[in-house]
Amino acid sequence: MTAAPRPLREALAALLLATAVLYALWLRGLAPLAPHDLIGELVGVGHFGTLDWVETFASLWIPAALALLAAPWWPLRRRLGLLAAGAALATAYLMVIARPQWWLYAYTFLAGSGLLAMAYLAHQALRGAGAARARATYLACGVLLFIGFGVVTRTYLLHSAALAVPVLDWSALRLDAAAFGFSPSARAVAAAQSSVALRALLAIAYELLPLAMFAVFALEARDPARQPFGLLRGLFACGFAAALLYAVTPVAGPAYALVPAFPGQLEPLLARPPLWLDTPAGRFSPRNAFPSFHFIWALLAVVLTWGQRWPVRAAFIAYAALIAAATLALGEHYLVDLVAAPPVLAAICALCVEGVSWRAPARRHAILGGLLLYLAWAVLLRPAAAQAAAGWPLWLAAWCALNVAAGAWWIRRLLRARRGAD
Repeated sequence: MTAAPRPLREALAALLLATAVLYALWLRGLAPLAPHDLIGELVGVGHFGTLDWVETFASLWIPAALALLAAPWWPLRRRLGLLAAGAALATAYLMVIARPQWWLYAYTFLAGSGLLAMAYLAHQALRGAGAARARATYLACGVLLFIGFGVVTRTYLLHSAALAVPVLDWSALRLDAAAFGFSPSARAVAAAQSSVALRALLAIAYELLPLAMFAVFALEARDPARQPFGLLRGLFACGFAAALLYAVTPVAGPAYALVPAFPGQLEPLLARPPLWLDTPAGRFSPRNAFPSFHFIWALLAVVLTWGQRWPVRAAFIAYAALIAAATLALGEHYLVDLVAAPPVLAAICALCVEGVSWRAPARRHAILGGLLLYLAWAVLLRPAAAQAAAGWPLWLAAWCALNVAAGAWWIRRLLRARRGAD
């Protein structure tokens, strides 16, 4: 028998807190849109009754398909039948509207399956009985909280872009070039541009991160004891940490801050004196690159599924590697953004882990170590400091290696301490 699911009250409280903060920013004129505006966009209020509305609304429920697929409390044949019926419904819809090459619209099939899956979970939550009703309620509420997290995240990014504060992208580029002898992001973008198929694969992998994260929640619902803490706790902890860290180290990413020099004309930019940069006016350029929380979330999925069977672990490790490649090849991040991620993740995991004493060395070392390494990066990213550090390339490369090794070591110790507590 699996353990009882983790309560969702904590995630709901975090969502309400984040929403209140975003409304406060909106009321002060610091955010262009409020959370309810984003919800309106998600459910397609502006084009109600149109085909766009149908597809936008249906796509909201894709996570429900993963939740139902992983749920062992209903017969497998029934679950697969519902998901197949949803895909068939999507197929019929695409054929009726005569969409060219309708078989290429994979997201529509997932949306159809998700729509029926959410309807089934809602029915079971309202009309089911016993444990099945409780599980359906838990999964349906998890889907809604996950959508809520997406709403507040998107609202924050719009706020970040609207503030248009100067960014530290010159420093990130300078540190990248010094530590690795070239610009890894420029090389990765050039490699992806040489292959349409590769770029498409990486773009799809990048966009699928929310679904990968929700797959972790679906696995958690099956057996919560396998995970050191809940996915929603980790997700919201990362969200609050990201908002704080991005305010300290505002970096937009090469595709946003370095145009038109990126990727092929970086030498003149690197030769300039140390400076803060501005992003192009009128372009959506949130300051959300350092450290890379796309990579942190992918690594979080690896940490949370470490207690699963090896094929599951291997799949999430491979996906994290794919996300790392995608962030560089799509021009979203510098390599130092990824290098700084493991210590930050270690600190977040130490704050979230269950069953480990706050006095345990593994917990205290991860929190303090992750904080100190991030603060060191915050100093290094100041333009003058980045210019000085670039004169010591071997030390800078060793510093990058230390960040990766220390983050991995602290996370490993936390997982061992968690197993020891069990």
